[in-house]
Amino acid sequence: MSIDTITVEIDSEVQSIVPEFLENRKKDCLLIGRLLERNSFSEIRTLGHRMKGAGGSYGFDDISEIGEVIEEAALAADKKSISSAVLQLSNYLERVVVVYV
Repeated sequence: MSIDTITVEIDSEVQSIVPEFLENRKKDCLLIGRLLERNSFSEIRTLGHRMKGAGGSYGFDDISEIGEVIEEAALAADKKSISSAVLQLSNYLERVVVVYV
C-alpha cells in the first residue's frame, strides 16, 4: 500500500536548508504534543506563528496554513483543534516530496 505523495516544487537555491527545515517541523509536532500536556498555549502559539511565516518563504504554503491554524487555536486554548492541526502537519510531512527547480 502506498500513500499519496504531495509534490512541492522548491527553488534549488534553498536546497541545502530545506531538509533541515522539514525535519524541524517534525520536531515541532512532537514538541507541540508535549506543550499541550502542560497547557503551554503561549509557546504553541509562537511555534504556529513561526510556521505560518516560514512555510511560505520556503515554498511550503500548506505548512503556513497549518501554522496559522495552530496559532489561532492556541490563542483560543483549543486543544482539539491544535491536536488536529498537528496530525495534519505530521501527515503532510510524511507525504511531501520536494522537487528542486
